Amino acid sequence: MNKKAIFGISLILIAIFAIGSASAFDLGSMFGGGGNETVTIDGIDFNIPAGFSEDPNHETVNKTNEQSGITYVTNGKLYEKGNTIVTMLVADYGNHKVTDEVAESVGGDAKTINDVNGYLAHKGKFSVFNYAKNDKLVVISTNDESVIGDFIME
Repeated sequence: MNKKAIFGISLILIAIFAIGSASAFDLGSMFGGGGNETVTIDGIDFNIPAGFSEDPNHETVNKTNEQSGITYVTNGKLYEKGNTIVTMLVADYGNHKVTDEVAESVGGDAKTINDVNGYLAHKGKFSVFNYAKNDKLVVISTNDESVIGDFIME
């Protein structure tokens, strides 16, 4: 599958997550290069392992979305190494703070990766790990589940 399709699927997944979050909760009331480097996306730090390169053609910058009357902004990046592709997306719901309960409503099985509690789901050939951090929804999706922990910084 090409990078554009994977990035598109990641964006669709975050939209699906938003629908799940909005329908499950009243959000109005709660809501590389040569070596490892750190990349910040909307205030959330990610580790970029050695050998992964960013594809700047698949970056999302302050994209406004709306689901179920809730407006949110997404920012994201795509990195690749060989056949492995990883996207990191951060959704900011403004005054609607994302909590662990909201992340749980997105779906998946409870899992701790690198001391971060979140939810791991499998969507076709993709693994998606989502969690709440700094009142935002963080979504890491990849076609190689084994690399998710390499990107998480706590």
